[in-house]
Formats: sequence, C-alpha cells, structure tokens
Amino acid sequence: MQQRRKKLMEERVIKDLADAFAPLDEGRQKYIIEKDKFAFYIFDSRPRDGAASMEDDWTKTPVAKLSFIENEQLWQLSWMPPQGRWQRYGRYYDIETAVLIIKGDPVGCFLGENSPLMYLGHDKKSPAPGEGG
Repeated sequence: MQQRRKKLMEERVIKDLADAFAPLDEGRQKYIIEKDKFAFYIFDSRPRDGAASMEDDWTKTPVAKLSFIENEQLWQLSWMPPQGRWQRYGRYYDIETAVLIIKGDPVGCFLGENSPLMYLGHDKKSPAPGEGG
C-alpha cells in the first residue's frame, strides 16, 4: 500500500510541475520534467542553433531540482550554478511554494542572470513561465 501511495504522489508531482512549467513557445522552448529515484528535475529545452525540429536536436539545461525529505516532510529546492554541481537553495513545506520561488527567481538562480541559461547565452528577454510572451 505504501508503494502505491508513493507512486501516486510521484505522478501527481510530475503533473503539477508540468502544468506549472508549460512551454513558453512550443517550437522554440519547452520545459522537461524528469524523475529519478530521489528527486524531480526541471530542465529548459531549446532547439540547437540551426537544428531541425527533431527532438534529439534540442538542448537540455538544468533549471531546478526538488527532493522530498521524508523524515522532515519538506521539499528541498536546489539550483545548478554554471560550475555544474547542485547547490541547496531552500526547504519548503509544499511544492507550490517551491514552484513560486523558481518562477519568481528572486536571486536569478533558476531562470535569471546566475542560472546556466544565462551562462549558455540563452535569450535573457524570454518571459518567465506563466508571464506569456
């Protein structure tokens, strides 16, 4: 029963993250949600320069990592600096708060000036998720 509950929770988190990070422009940018054994990952994906619209020709840049800390009942949010190692950002009681932090990006770690997206030279004028474009 516990395993079934965990699977349902994981499916719900993936759906909630996919809904929260809907593509800004289907042909030019999208978000990918992935899960491994311990965490959920949000990636920004864009076509490579001069690439056709084939899925394999898209980049995959880390935006955020969310891990559920079961014994504390908290969500740990992490970001990826350009150096390439996940860094802890904060812990939150619910995933909705973590999503708001990612979207608001108060320090520029997820989608702003300190994120891998800027380091790789992606358009800084791209609207944040949910702002339209």
